[in-house]
Amino acid sequence: MFYDLNIPLPDACGKPNARMSIQEWAQVAQLVEQARVFGYSVVALNQTIQGKLTPEHLAVWRAAPEFQHAELGWDRETGARAAYAAGNVRRGRIRVLRRLTAVVSDAAQGHSLTAATAGAYDVVAVQPMSDKMLLAACNGSWETVDMVALDMGQRWGFIAKHKVVAQALALGVSLEVTYGPALSDAQTRQQWVNNAAAIVRATRGKGLVWTGGVRQPRDLRAPYDIVNLGAVLQLNSDLSKHALSANARAALMHAYTRAGTLRAVVAPKLPPAKRAKLAA
Repeated sequence: MFYDLNIPLPDACGKPNARMSIQEWAQVAQLVEQARVFGYSVVALNQTIQGKLTPEHLAVWRAAPEFQHAELGWDRETGARAAYAAGNVRRGRIRVLRRLTAVVSDAAQGHSLTAATAGAYDVVAVQPMSDKMLLAACNGSWETVDMVALDMGQRWGFIAKHKVVAQALALGVSLEVTYGPALSDAQTRQQWVNNAAAIVRATRGKGLVWTGGVRQPRDLRAPYDIVNLGAVLQLNSDLSKHALSANARAALMHAYTRAGTLRAVVAPKLPPAKRAKLAA
């Protein structure tokens, strides 16, 4: 199974009580369908927020439509998450999940990502804006982090050191490499190569998750096209393929065991009404 855990929603969706138009949802639906045609089994719609997370940020999902040939990872009536988002998907279908990415510039924003506020999302990522925030994202300071998502098209202003990144990998937190900026102008492509190569060096090629982060169906790439892109970063084909499959599934499992199990051992079965109450 192949995964793309980053189909971005419009930037305006990062505000509390945001709404998407029918046309905006239609464009997202086109991306989901194109991903299915390319052979992806699971995608995540990515809501990026600035500032602290609040329950009002979930408002945008209430108007989400049914997607063709798709299984939603949440109940449209209650908003509750499906019991197991990383499970197998029926042939010819695609599973659509919810992802949150929090752009974090101070510790208070990271601490707002609690089980109560972020528990409704299938995967939670943080985009640290400084070396201190990167350290906090990697060392377990924030309880709900599943992925670290650095901006691949911009100069960071700090170095992703192996000593820091290794702490995240030891905790089961993945590092995201988004290929979308590699399809932009020459300057952004060069910055993407520098950033992606830095992450590959820091992780030794382990714990990486390839994602798209593209807004147009024409920019989406098939899984094996992305595997070949790994050669530019001196990433062998096996590690590159894992970044689209096993590592992405591990990120979802990390989120599931964090939110849906007791001490990552027992997964209690709850009635839909109880799951909805916990997700609220």
